[in-house]
Amino acid sequence: MLMLRQAAALLLLACFGLGIDGAQGEDWIKVAPVGGDFSVMMPAKPEEEVRSGDDLTAHLFTATTDNALYTVTYGDYAPSVRFNVDDELAANRDNFLKGVDASLKTTKPLTMHGRKGLEFTGESAQASFKSRVFIFGTRFYQIAVAVLRGKDDAENSNRFFASFEFSVAEVRPKP
Repeated sequence: MLMLRQAAALLLLACFGLGIDGAQGEDWIKVAPVGGDFSVMMPAKPEEEVRSGDDLTAHLFTATTDNALYTVTYGDYAPSVRFNVDDELAANRDNFLKGVDASLKTTKPLTMHGRKGLEFTGESAQASFKSRVFIFGTRFYQIAVAVLRGKDDAENSNRFFASFEFSVAEVRPKP
């Protein structure tokens, strides 16, 4: 959808247009926004942005380090929006990669606490990308890392992805 393409463009702009000068050190921040129904650890205090459109409202959290950019996005489709979950997951993946001008390297389906998702990687001339996107009812979640070419951030990337959890309280799709 258009909002995810805009989120991907924001990721690319933040990562390469402005440069990465963020956090150093080991002080990770727990991000658990009220109403977000998830938590994740990020390597620095993230900047938050809310984007609203006719069909989707998205909340973006972005943190940077010297080597990478970390982002978590969640949002809600309008109740009137109808889609096939598998098709929408693939469209979100493809729009994300198009937005950062990256080619798909790997993709695999996954499920986490009853939420269908995709994990995928991609590469561009500037960075490598890893992302997971989930859809549950009318809510979507996406976590992603962009690592600059020639940099290594595997340990932090793995920590970021391993820390992502859904709130246990939300167990049924939203209407």
